[in-house]
This record gives sequence, structure tokens and C-alpha cells, in this order.
Amino acid sequence: MLNLLYCELLKLRHSKMISISVLGAVAVPFMLLVEELQTHAEHPEEKILLDQVYANSVLYMLILANMMVSVAIASYLFSREYAENTWKTILPLPISRTKVLAGKFLTLFIWDLGLTLVSWFSILFFSGIFHAIFGMSEYSLFTAFRWIPKYFLLTIFMFATTTPFVYIAQKTKGFVAPMITSAVIVLGSAALCNQEWGALYPWTASVLLLQGRVEGTGYPVWLSITILIFVSGIGFMLTFLHFKKEDLK
Repeated sequence: MLNLLYCELLKLRHSKMISISVLGAVAVPFMLLVEELQTHAEHPEEKILLDQVYANSVLYMLILANMMVSVAIASYLFSREYAENTWKTILPLPISRTKVLAGKFLTLFIWDLGLTLVSWFSILFFSGIFHAIFGMSEYSLFTAFRWIPKYFLLTIFMFATTTPFVYIAQKTKGFVAPMITSAVIVLGSAALCNQEWGALYPWTASVLLLQGRVEGTGYPVWLSITILIFVSGIGFMLTFLHFKKEDLK
């Protein structure tokens, strides 16, 4: 498995997708900086907390910017072999298709985790600029580090809800279908993120779980977690079954 991961990383070495995804991961922190500046301009007496900035980032990352970036990465990882016609070189090797896909999923998770950490650091960096100029309450490394476990959980949720798009990318052998589907999903997330039914919609249920708001919707936490696991499992299962049965020419 480590060899497969190493091979995937080697193929990404000179890919422009890495720099593009990093820029995407910085988008939310930059948006939050603009929001901080606007809030300070309109209400200079209002205190801005670093803890609240990180809390606000969860919503934007899981249903908007980072989610779209994760889908783009997944589409790239699982469709590039079709576009570059390299499956004919890879599949004759003495390794099962299951392990090949597992290596790609592991690469996707590590990539998602790396971008989440980029977002975490960018928030700390941009907030540091704001703090140096205007001052920010409770700005400290201790406050930032407290969010590391939640950001790791955020990565797991984002990865889990990306698996259905992996299947779509593999099925269609391209970027267009998964990106259009993800745009529709994002619209649904924006509509349901503050609604009770959001606890039943996987892409908003993850936000509510991280924010501890599921019980306030009237639905049990276990139901939201079960829905997340079910959607993720369906994505994994369809991807593996399709690839194992597909006749690659």
C-alpha cells in the first residue's frame, strides 16, 4: 500500500492541480479576513475572537470552497488514468484492482488533510495580520491548536461525503459530471444548513455534527452519523464494484 501511495505522489509531483488546490484551500481564510475587516469597519467596538473565526470556517469549508476543491481533486485522481490512457500500463502489474483504488482513496484523504491544514494555518496567518493592525481577542497559538482535532474530524467528514463523486468521476471518466453534481449539492447545502432537515442531508449533517447542533434540529445524532456512513459506504461500494467489473480497453 505504501508503494502505491508513493507512486500516486510521484505522479502528482509536477501537477498544477496541487497549486490550484492550495489556492482553493486559502479561499475561505481570505474570505474570513475580508469579513473581519468589514465587521471592524461597520462596528469598530465589536470584539472579534479567533475562536469564532475558526468556528465560522467550518461552514464555509464543508459546504462551499473546500468541498468543491475536494471533489475536483477526487475527479482528477480517479479520471486521469482514463484521460491519459495509462490503465493499460498499470493494470498488467501483479496487483489487484482493489489495492489500486485503495491507494487512490488514501492519496485523496492525505491530500484533503493537507489542504485542511493549509486552511487552518491560513486562518491563523490572516487573523495574525488583522490582530497586528486592529487587535483580536484571544489570538494565540493555544486557541488555534484547540481546533486541530476538529479540523481532522472535518477532513474525515469531507472525505466521506466525497466518495459518491468519485464513483461519478470514474463512471463518466471525466471532470464535468462530478463538478456539476457537486454544484447542485452545494446549492442544497446552502438551502438546508440552517433548517431542521439539514440533519438528514449528509453534506449539511457533517456541519451540524461539528457544530454540535444536531440535537437542536429534533433528530438524534446517531441518525445523522448513520446517514453519513451510508452515503460514504455507497460511494465506496459503487466505485470498487464498477472498477472491478469494467472491461478496460
